[in-house]
Amino acid sequence: MDPIVITTHEVAQAQVPVQGAPEVRPKVPNPVPIWARLLMVPLVFVLPLMCLAALIVRLSVRGQTPRLRQSWSAYLLTLMIISGFLSTIFMVLSVSLSWAPAPDAIGAALSGLDERNDFPVLPALKIMSGVELSSKLKPMVLLASPAAKRWFSHTESMSGLLGAAMILQTDEHGYLLATARHVADGPGWQSKHGAQKVMVSDGMNGWAVAQVVGRHKQLDLALLWLERREGTALFRQPIATYASVQTGEKIYVIGHPEGLNFSISNGIVSRLPGRDVLQISAPVSPGNSGGPVYDEFGNLLGVVTSKVARSMEPEAENLNFAVSTDALMHDTDWEFVSGTAAPKNVLADFVRQDKVRKAPAENAAVQ
Repeated sequence: MDPIVITTHEVAQAQVPVQGAPEVRPKVPNPVPIWARLLMVPLVFVLPLMCLAALIVRLSVRGQTPRLRQSWSAYLLTLMIISGFLSTIFMVLSVSLSWAPAPDAIGAALSGLDERNDFPVLPALKIMSGVELSSKLKPMVLLASPAAKRWFSHTESMSGLLGAAMILQTDEHGYLLATARHVADGPGWQSKHGAQKVMVSDGMNGWAVAQVVGRHKQLDLALLWLERREGTALFRQPIATYASVQTGEKIYVIGHPEGLNFSISNGIVSRLPGRDVLQISAPVSPGNSGGPVYDEFGNLLGVVTSKVARSMEPEAENLNFAVSTDALMHDTDWEFVSGTAAPKNVLADFVRQDKVRKAPAENAAVQ
């Protein structure tokens, strides 16, 4: 082999790269044609088709140059990552849209209530047994769930939350209901204002849309209004003032604990800590919130609002709380929602009644 001779003149003409200077290379066009890249873009919205197209392309270019194969591999990987993210987002949206089961029927009124010819006469003249109280008062308790709009839909349906509501009064226009604010407004209820719809049901005749017409300014209480389409039967729930409640008196709670609808439990008033709060021994669970606390005559003592969870306090045993319905007697403590279908001064009309248990000794009913 002949030796290669490099002259000093050739060495002088050679360009020595500067240390640290960027290397300049000529820009090489992408070997994947732009029309092919654009043709693949719509497939990112359908992950299975994207996978199938990627497999076909990889097989078709396996005999091509390394540079072409590498360019296609990089481009297909980018499209697969984008398609994976989009598929995940679509799946999450689909699950969220179908989280709450759609009610059987949604209307502006409950036919089961409208068709009733009579309501129980309360308070009872004598102490009711658990069987009697359950028979009379279970129909006065409803299922309640804050209405939620489904994504990409203008219809309203149940949310994933479930509680109870009770009938306070009926007239020819509709039904005044009471529940807990956190049942009516859902998460963030303490800062909720303005219009809010609540799905209610008697458990047999589908669901109807009630409106939040009032929120207590300090307590976990809310008022709902449900329109009435027919019927003339009247009802007014007697209530007990906070001062009339006695520690140790027997009570009954009706609600829907853990989805076991229209369950009844009994207990006693364990403590009166003040500030319109009752501590009760009757067992409650999620689903009892917003439900009534009755005495043995059918007077409404309170609305179930909370419990001390054993997950937070392992030593806690049956520490349950309700807000006294004495709060219904002071309409100045309420924030009312304007623009609803409820008649004006609906709460004021309710409190103008003589069916109020005012003293511990008043166990006889006032008819």
